[in-house]
Amino acid sequence: MAKLSCGLSIPGVTEKDGRYYKIIRNVWHKLSRIDEGENCLLRALYELDPAQPGTLGELMRVYQAAGMDTLRASTQKRYALILTRLDHHFGKMRIGALKPSHIAVFLEKRRKAGRGGTAANREFAVLSSVHNFGMRQGWLEANPCLGVRRNPEHPRKRYVTNEEFLEAFERSPEPFQDLIAFAYLTGIRQTDVINLRRVEDLGPDGITFVESKTGKLHKQEWSDAVRYFVRRAIERFPASPYVFNNRFGQQWGVWAINSQMARLEVSWSFKDLRAKSQSDAEHSVLGHDAAMERLYRKVIKTRPVR
Repeated sequence: MAKLSCGLSIPGVTEKDGRYYKIIRNVWHKLSRIDEGENCLLRALYELDPAQPGTLGELMRVYQAAGMDTLRASTQKRYALILTRLDHHFGKMRIGALKPSHIAVFLEKRRKAGRGGTAANREFAVLSSVHNFGMRQGWLEANPCLGVRRNPEHPRKRYVTNEEFLEAFERSPEPFQDLIAFAYLTGIRQTDVINLRRVEDLGPDGITFVESKTGKLHKQEWSDAVRYFVRRAIERFPASPYVFNNRFGQQWGVWAINSQMARLEVSWSFKDLRAKSQSDAEHSVLGHDAAMERLYRKVIKTRPVR
């Protein structure tokens, strides 16, 4: 069975002239356009034939099509990747056949492998959401994930020193300088930083947006340093709707950030900036300005804040 443009192989589904079709008894039924993506295809399939799924793999596809509508776009993308991995492990099982012991063994194997224990917890959470969705449709009697203990997680304790941060900053291209300086100065999560929009989220009194993880309204007051890096970022690519863009004028993505961090050859991750931000704010009278003083003095000499 040939793979479709979205990467899936679905029986009876083919593509022609930029659109997906489901062939049933030699009749071609229109689905979604190819450029609309995988979720639209799955939703169209479900609307064409909303029959009860027979396997966990089919349930996962229905969940992706009709059960993730309340999630943010970035979360939907992450869930889609996780569902692909879950389909590989459990997709062929009949609905209702998965037991808590199966899930516990899966988590334990990942933990003992020395890698993927935390990732397995994320997969476990999505698998639980899939079963809750199936229960709401009346297809399942219970969620086998309930009562299964997750793998233990140890919070990362890497503290980025001022010297490490400033050394990496000065070797970075300007678009990345703006990104990491803002992340450190504000302590905002990576996902929220790269999704900031200049029109919707920036105001005269500060930065306001809904946090992707908590759903809470976040308000960030302006400081001279924050205003400087935001202004420098948006003036570089005034046509972009996003505050922070890479050197091509495109919105930063997780892969691009990880790639830039690898080129810098640092021993800390972008996400460590959030911990540094919180730690410095709690333990320094001057807060973030203490670490940024040398840098900020340097940049305002070359380009005054307006």
